[in-house]
Amino acid sequence: MASTPFFFLSILFLAWFTTDALSVKVIEVLKGSSIVLSPGEAETSIISITWKHGDDLAADWFGGDTTFYRIYKDRCSLNTKTGELTINNVRPEHGGEYTPDINGKTRSTVKLRVFSPVPKPNIIHDCNPEETKCTLLCTFVRTDDLGDVEVFWILDDRRENGTELQITKDTKEKRFYCSLKNPVSSENSTELKNPLFSGGTSLYYLLMFLVIPLIGVGLFLIFHHEKRPTVERTLKQRFLRWLFKDDDL
Repeated sequence: MASTPFFFLSILFLAWFTTDALSVKVIEVLKGSSIVLSPGEAETSIISITWKHGDDLAADWFGGDTTFYRIYKDRCSLNTKTGELTINNVRPEHGGEYTPDINGKTRSTVKLRVFSPVPKPNIIHDCNPEETKCTLLCTFVRTDDLGDVEVFWILDDRRENGTELQITKDTKEKRFYCSLKNPVSSENSTELKNPLFSGGTSLYYLLMFLVIPLIGVGLFLIFHHEKRPTVERTLKQRFLRWLFKDDDL
């Protein structure tokens, strides 16, 4: 039984060593960009370099010209001093595991994941006839090359996760955005103003637009009605002055 702790320590050490030896570095990159794959610590003198994409050759060099294969032709460059492989205008088909071999020694595998940028999302909203609550839906075209897409809402300065958002008359925020995010990009929708808040404001301005002119017309009629006898009396007095003046002549 005394050897039991040593046995468990041996198992833990073996598990740590195996995990470290098989660890894979993951690089996430935007489609269309350039990426440099490094073999790790450089050798003092490199005489041969081989890069494999899965089981297929991507590039090799043995002291002369570098040879690039298949989808890597006219797209890649190889640094023969460091062993770094540069891929330009990365496409989804370049995704996968890359294993470098420097001077006949296999190095750690590098996993490349290529993603397209997320599109600009749209907001669709639907409100009940009473305009007391609305459902907001964040829509976008989902494709495999987007990877895992995080969808969330920005309500003024607050954030809520999910593709759907429920708002009511009690919702105080005035502006809403739908946001998308994947490992390499993010995008916001066009701003949507609170339809319940703006609806109430529009109704207020509509009522003011109708009421103020009516008040103005009413005041005009009252003033005109009160002023009319005065105008008639003034005209009558002027006529009488003109009439008596002519008689005197």
